[in-house]
Amino acid sequence: MGLTNIVWTVASITAMMLCVRSNGLSVIQCPGKVLVKPALVFLVGSNISVTCVSIEQNCDINEFELYRNEKQIQMERFNKTAAHHWMINVTTQDSTIYCYIDCVDGAKELVCVASLQPGYPPDQPKDLICIWQHNKMMCTWIAGKQTFLETYYALHIQSEGTGKEQIFPTNFSSNSVTVPGNHLQKASIYRVWIQATNALGNATSKRLTFSLHDIVKPDAPMITKVEFINNSVPKTIIHWRSSTNAECQFEIRYRIISDPNISWTLVAKNAFSINGNSVHFYNWVPFKEYEFQIRCNLIKSNNYWSDWSNSFINKTPEAEPTGVLDVWSSCEPIKSNKHKRIIIYWKPLHPQETRGIILGYRIFYQQNGREMTIRVCNASENQYSWQTPWTPDNIFVTAFNSKGDSTPAMLHIGESTLMAPRILSVRQYGGSRIYVEWEPPDEVSEPVLGYVVDWREAADNNKQLLDWKRLPKDNHSLLLGQFSPLQEYLAEGRSIKPRKRYNISVTAMYLKGRGKSCSAQGYSIEGKPTTGPNVSVLKFAGQQVLLKWGEISLEEQQGFITNYTIYLKRGADGSYLASYNIINPTVRTYWLTLGFGDVYIVYMTATTAAGEGAKGAELAIKQDYYSIALPLQLSVAITIPSTFLLTLAFAKSVRQRIKSMCKVFLPGWAQEKFPNVENSNVVKGLQKNDEVPFLHTAALLVYNDPPITEVEETLLPRINKSLIQTVRRNSKQQIEEAAFENPISDISEVHNSHLSQPNEDTETMGYKPQTSSRCQPIVLSHNDDESIPNIGSNQVKVYKELNTPGFDRFPDISSIDSILDMNTDLTSNHNGIQDDQNYILKEEEEQFPANEHHRTYITEGLLQEQTLLPDEFVDCLLHIEDDSTDIKSYFPQIVAIQ
Repeated sequence: MGLTNIVWTVASITAMMLCVRSNGLSVIQCPGKVLVKPALVFLVGSNISVTCVSIEQNCDINEFELYRNEKQIQMERFNKTAAHHWMINVTTQDSTIYCYIDCVDGAKELVCVASLQPGYPPDQPKDLICIWQHNKMMCTWIAGKQTFLETYYALHIQSEGTGKEQIFPTNFSSNSVTVPGNHLQKASIYRVWIQATNALGNATSKRLTFSLHDIVKPDAPMITKVEFINNSVPKTIIHWRSSTNAECQFEIRYRIISDPNISWTLVAKNAFSINGNSVHFYNWVPFKEYEFQIRCNLIKSNNYWSDWSNSFINKTPEAEPTGVLDVWSSCEPIKSNKHKRIIIYWKPLHPQETRGIILGYRIFYQQNGREMTIRVCNASENQYSWQTPWTPDNIFVTAFNSKGDSTPAMLHIGESTLMAPRILSVRQYGGSRIYVEWEPPDEVSEPVLGYVVDWREAADNNKQLLDWKRLPKDNHSLLLGQFSPLQEYLAEGRSIKPRKRYNISVTAMYLKGRGKSCSAQGYSIEGKPTTGPNVSVLKFAGQQVLLKWGEISLEEQQGFITNYTIYLKRGADGSYLASYNIINPTVRTYWLTLGFGDVYIVYMTATTAAGEGAKGAELAIKQDYYSIALPLQLSVAITIPSTFLLTLAFAKSVRQRIKSMCKVFLPGWAQEKFPNVENSNVVKGLQKNDEVPFLHTAALLVYNDPPITEVEETLLPRINKSLIQTVRRNSKQQIEEAAFENPISDISEVHNSHLSQPNEDTETMGYKPQTSSRCQPIVLSHNDDESIPNIGSNQVKVYKELNTPGFDRFPDISSIDSILDMNTDLTSNHNGIQDDQNYILKEEEEQFPANEHHRTYITEGLLQEQTLLPDEFVDCLLHIEDDSTDIKSYFPQIVAIQ
C-alpha cells in the first residue's frame, strides 16, 4: 500500500471520529480549521482560496500538506501555524479537501476537513400549467438546467379578491405540486407563480391568472367497440363511453401495430362525423392490427384536452391478396416411362401483399377457355412435382385466402427455341459468396426482358433447396449470398455455404416466355478433400497390376478435383517407394509394376485448389508365382478332363460299351426291351374274370410272342442280276433243307455282328406291333450323286411253327415283282471267323425308271442262310404307296387275334 493511500485512510478515519452532529448541523471538531473564501458553496468555475490553520501544541510543524480527492497539493506557509493555496476554475463537483501537518519528529496529524460545493443558481421556472381535475388542482412546470445544489420550489397562490397568499412547498428538486380542493374556491380568480431557491440565489416564474372553471380538464373517454365494414368503400366505426356530461369535442388517432416505424395518424375533425357516442371514417388496410385512442375537451373552456384513452386493438378483415407470386420451374425427363417431371417453385407473398391468411396455392392451366386445375397445395408448401406425358405451354399459380385469389403468375413450361445467355462465368468471391457473370444472347429475334439466375446445391439429390432471383435486362452479373432484407425474407434465410458445390443456371426471359439456359458449377470457398479414393485391384497381368478407384462424393470433395496421387510403400518396413500423379481427374484406372514375393501398400489422395486432401483406405497387394501359376493349372486341370468326357459322351461306340457294362450289374427284368405278356394286366384281368377260356389251355403255356425280327430294307439302284438269282436260289435251297431236316425246331438266329446295334432311328421308335400291315416305303432316288442311306442293321430270326393265323408260312423272296437291270458290282467281304460282314453297294451311272419300284432285302449271312420273313412283313413291304403309320404301343398278338 502506498503512502498516499495510507494517509487517505487515516484521514478518513480521523474525520469520522471528529465529526459530531448537533441540531441537524454538521460540526467538525478538529485541532485546527480550513478556511475557504469566498465560501464553501460557490459558482461553478470560480477561483477560491484555501487556508489551513493548525492549533496543535505538541507538534513542531515541519510542513503543511493539502489533499483533494486523494491528490496531494503543496501549500505555501504563512507562518509556523498556517499555510495557503489558490484553486483556479473549480468545476469538479463534490470535492473534499484534507489538511495535514508533518511534525519534525515524523508524526503526521490531520488539521481539518472541508467540502467544496460548486453549483448554479436556479433558472426561472417555465411553462407553468395548472389543471383542475377530480376536485384538486395540480400544477407542473419546467425547472430549467440542473443546479448541482439543493434547490427548493414553492407554489404561491394569491386570491385577487382577498389578496390572501398561500404557499405550497415541494419536495427537493420536484417540478410539480398538488393543491387540495378545500383550499380553493371555484368562483374566485387566482394569481399563481413558482419560487425557486438555493444557496446561490432564487428565481420566480411568470404569474398565471385563472378561475377553476378555466383550468378544468375532462376525463378521458373509453373506447368500447370498433367495427370494420367492407363495402365498396371500407368504413370504420368507433364507439366510446364518456364520464363528462358537458358538451365536448373529440380527437381520434390510430396506428398499425405490426409496423413499429409507422407513427400515429390523427384523424382531423372534419374527416369524421359524430353520431352520439360513435364516429365513423373511411380509411383502413385489410388484415392489419390497429391501435385506436380517443380524447376530448370541453367546448366552452377550450383549454385542456383530456388524456388519450386506453388503447383499443382490433384487426381489420381480410381481402383478396395483391401482387403476383414469384414462380420458377425445372423440368427433367423420366427414363422409365418416357414422362416428364416438372417441379414448380414459388416464393410466398410479402406480408403486406397477403391481406389475409393464405390458405394455399392453386396451380392450373387453360384449355379451350377453361381453367384445368393441376393441384391445390397447402399453405406450407412452396413447390410441386408433376409427372406428365405432355406439358401445356403455360402454367399459372395463384395464392388464395378466404376472400379470393391473387393475380395469376404465368410460368412458361413448353419447349423453347429462344437463345440462352453466353459465356457464363462463376468465380469464388469469398465470405460465402459466389460471383456470377454472363453476356447477353447473340442474334436474338426479339428483345430480352430480363434474366433469372437459379442455384442449388449439387449434392442435394431431392432437389428441394432451389433458389432464384430475377434481374432486369441491363444486369449481367449477380453476387450470390448478398441479399436485401426483402430478398432475405423471400429466400427464407438461405445462404451460400462454403465448401459446397452449387449448380448455377442463367435463363433469358422474353415476351414469349423463357429461353434456354446456360449452366455452370462453382464454390464460394474450396476446401481440401476430407478423404481419398478407395483403391482396389481390377486384374493381374504378370508383374503388372491394374488399379481401379471410384469417385469421391461431392460432400467429401469440397472442391473441384484437379489430380489424383497414388502412393506406393513397402509393407515390410513402411518405407515409401514412389508416388504417381494422375493429372486427368476423369481417369479411374492405372497400371502398376510390382515385384514378386513382396507385400506392397497402396493408397490414394485427391487434390483441389485448396490443396491435397486426406488419404483413402490402404490396400495391401502381394505378387507371387502362385497367383499366376495356380489359375493356369486349375484351368488346365478342368479343361482336359472336360474335353475327354465330352468326347466319350458323343462317341457312339463308347456309349454302346457303357451300356453293355451296365447290363452286367442290372437285373434281368431291367434288361428286357418289352414286357412279358404273362405279366400283362390285361391277361391277368381276363384270367380272373374267366372271359377267355382258351387262355387256360396248353396253347397259352406253349405260346410266346415270336422273336423280334429286325429287317433292313435296302434299295439297291443297280444290282447284278446274277447276284440276285444266286441269292434267290440259295435262299430256296436253305429253306427246303431246313424244313425237311427239322420242321419243328427253332431256326438258329442269323445276325451281322457289325450291324448288331440298332441305329438311332430304331432306338427311338420302340417296339413295333408285328400284326401291323403298314410300313414306311423307301423310294429310290433318281439322282446319281445321292448316296444310299444306311437303314440300320439286320437281324432275322426263324420262328417255331405254331398253328396260329398270320404265321403259317414263310415268305418267299422270289415273290418280289420285278428286279431292274443293274450293272452294279457287289463287293462282299466275308470272314468266317468274325461276325462282321459288310456289303458295299456302289451306284453306277444308270438309274431306275421313275414309275417302277424295286426292293431287295439283304440280311446278314446272305451267302450262308436265307432270311425268313412272315407274310405280314412281306405284305408290309409291298405297300409302298401308303404312308407310314404311327408306332403303336405293344399289345399281345394272341389277344388281338381273338
